Amino acid sequence: MEYIDDLTYIKDMKHMQNGPWHQYDVLIDARGYGWSTMIDWAEYVRTADINDVQQVTTSTIAGGRDVDVTAEYKEAGSVKAMKSLAAEQGVLSLAGMSKVLRAPMKIVWFNQTQVLRFFTPLNDELQVKKYAETVIRRTFGTPNEMKLGKPQG
Repeated sequence: MEYIDDLTYIKDMKHMQNGPWHQYDVLIDARGYGWSTMIDWAEYVRTADINDVQQVTTSTIAGGRDVDVTAEYKEAGSVKAMKSLAAEQGVLSLAGMSKVLRAPMKIVWFNQTQVLRFFTPLNDELQVKKYAETVIRRTFGTPNEMKLGKPQG
C-alpha cells in the first residue's frame, strides 16, 4: 500500500451496515472544525469529486430534522453561493456520485466536532478510508489522491 510521507489524519473509523448502505464514521485526529470549514469542504468535494449533486441538507446538531436545500443549491450553482448557509447550523450533508469511487456517496459534516460520516453502498473499509483521507487532505486530482497517511507509532 502506498502512503503519503505524513501521519494519517484518521484517528478511528467505525463501519456499520443498514440494508444496502454502509455508514463509515471517521474520527479526525485534529481539533474540531466549524461551519465555515464545513462549507469550504462541501464546495471542495463538490467541485473535485462529486458529479451531479443529488441532495444537500442541513439540520440542527441536536437530532433536528433534515432540511432539504437541494433546490436552492441547484439554483445557486455552488454550496458557497447558498444564502441559507449564511446562518450557522449544526449539520451539512452533500450527496451525489463520486467520480473517484464510481459509486454514490453522501458526506455529512457535524459542526464543532471531529467527525465526518460517509454513506455509500461500497462495503470496502480500506477504499472508504483512503477516500476520507483524500477528502480531509483535499488531494483529489493530485499524486496523493487515495493514499493514506502513515499510521502513528
